[in-house]
Amino acid sequence: MTVLNILTPERRARYDVRSGRHEQVRAYIRALVVADAVAALAGALAAYAWHPDGSDSANLQIFPLRLAVALMPPFWALALWLHRAYDRRRVSMDPELYRKVLGASGLLAAGAATGALLIDSMALFRLVIVSIPLAAALTPIARSLARAGLSRAGHSAERRRVLLVGHARSVEEFAAQVRPNRAPWLKIVGACLVGPTEPHEADNLAISVQGDLGSVVESATAMDCDAVVVLNCPELDGSALRDLSWRLHEQNIDLAIVPVLVGVAVERILVDTVDGLPMMHIRAPILSGPVRMVKEGFERAVAALALALLSPVLLVLAALVRLTSPGPALFRQVRVGLNGTEFECLKFRTMVADAERLREQLEHLNEKNDGVLFKIRRDPRITRVGRVLRKCSLDELPQLVNVLRGEMSLVGPRPPLPEEAARYSEQVRRRLAVKPGLTGLWQVSGRSMLSWDESVRLDLSYVENWSPQLDAKILLRTTSAVVRGTGAF
Repeated sequence: MTVLNILTPERRARYDVRSGRHEQVRAYIRALVVADAVAALAGALAAYAWHPDGSDSANLQIFPLRLAVALMPPFWALALWLHRAYDRRRVSMDPELYRKVLGASGLLAAGAATGALLIDSMALFRLVIVSIPLAAALTPIARSLARAGLSRAGHSAERRRVLLVGHARSVEEFAAQVRPNRAPWLKIVGACLVGPTEPHEADNLAISVQGDLGSVVESATAMDCDAVVVLNCPELDGSALRDLSWRLHEQNIDLAIVPVLVGVAVERILVDTVDGLPMMHIRAPILSGPVRMVKEGFERAVAALALALLSPVLLVLAALVRLTSPGPALFRQVRVGLNGTEFECLKFRTMVADAERLREQLEHLNEKNDGVLFKIRRDPRITRVGRVLRKCSLDELPQLVNVLRGEMSLVGPRPPLPEEAARYSEQVRRRLAVKPGLTGLWQVSGRSMLSWDESVRLDLSYVENWSPQLDAKILLRTTSAVVRGTGAF
């Protein structure tokens, strides 16, 4: 007797729906594997064509080179698989793809270099050194094209349906933080509330309440959930969680647990066991040391090069500002930087010359009611040229001078005004532990559309979880944010 024969009609229908959804996910994974293989093959062929030995058919090293080209796609896919790049929970979008690609590149490079040394082939070593970076660069592009093709063909990897379990406040905070643009692979379909809950708390939730702690499995099954996420919940001890996991797994539903400690990057967490008990070690944030010195030196060099290359553009923009509005081309404003040090932040002037004087008259139009930020979507003080500069973020190019001076970084928290910094709590002052940046998490996550609290949370997350990989990811996302112009006003 098969499994389907002993299922009730309702459970059989849910089984069929979930099986169909899983098949869509498997189709996506197969497409990603093919896309990665094509990217690896393209990188290997490009390296082979460029290689000085590639066109010499008489060369005895041709065979190992051609073999390396042929083996590049399967080994590249294997390296990505070892770094969980085919996780079924991330097929629609993987926010950690760049980190996984970087890890796969290092693993494959180490293995290929070892093989090249064993057979004493510098030609093979040079081929690998060129082909792996090319494959890494082409992989995100190939994956985007594969997803676009699947979408046009009518295939879609649906978001994982999730049921939340926890206290009303925890559920509300989690749902507010995990918005669709932040976690497009998740779809919160309901919640089971734990503990005493006031009627107004349940009514104010934007999520439908399905039950309490005793109805988690039934609610998750009825709503055809793929996973149950347990938030900070003292009522669920280790024994209760184990029992819940068994009952959920019988229904083919995953169980995930959100720890009390949130906002810490995975790279800073080391999981260990003490006599069978799991223990998380949190590494200290990197606020100084050799890595920070390398970051500063690299950013100053990039700023100097960018200023040299963009000098004609900067001169044209300065002339446009001067010719279209009376006043100086640059707007100079005192901002607060590293450890509370004040500096003069440079921008192209995008407002009329007496904009600060007019601010009091426009206070009633402020869209930020947090008492800290002042933002108006249709600010009448902004000039026509200034509006274009802001939309394209070109007004911030003079801050490359601040980076060159060592007052700012390319990537970092938003530089606050002195009056803002004066009102910082002890926790918020941690934003000043690093240099402010020309771009940052705040810019690639909505810019002016963010609330004060959200801006602070993102900046503190950057300070606490900084790494060179995070900077690289933000710089890549900045290009996309500037092109879209989202949140710029």
